[in-house]
Amino acid sequence: MKKWIAVIVVIGVISTYMALSTKFHYPELPFSNKTKYEVANLATTSTLPLSKITQEDGYIWFVTDDSEDIAEESLKKRLQKNGWEFVEKDGSGYFFERNGERVMIESEKWTSNYLLFQLPIGL
Repeated sequence: MKKWIAVIVVIGVISTYMALSTKFHYPELPFSNKTKYEVANLATTSTLPLSKITQEDGYIWFVTDDSEDIAEESLKKRLQKNGWEFVEKDGSGYFFERNGERVMIESEKWTSNYLLFQLPIGL
């Protein structure tokens, strides 16, 4: 009987480890061509302030595990390098202008540890 309990405990521990390491418990991503594990791993291992995840449906997606204030500054610096001027923040949207053109960058909190940014291709 003790052998069966030990086997069940070992199987339970291994199953729990496997389930948690794949990040299955994280919320769904707003794009389909990367896994939750890939996105979380990129955010935590990258030395860049904003790490490119993927390009899908006319948008480029970035992720960061920095705080929201630091991530916001990183986004502003990235766009200012390309000539865009920050105008305002409205909710989860960041508005930038260049030569009379206005663009909105959307952000999305993905778990309590990660922030996603959705930029139109070409910025």
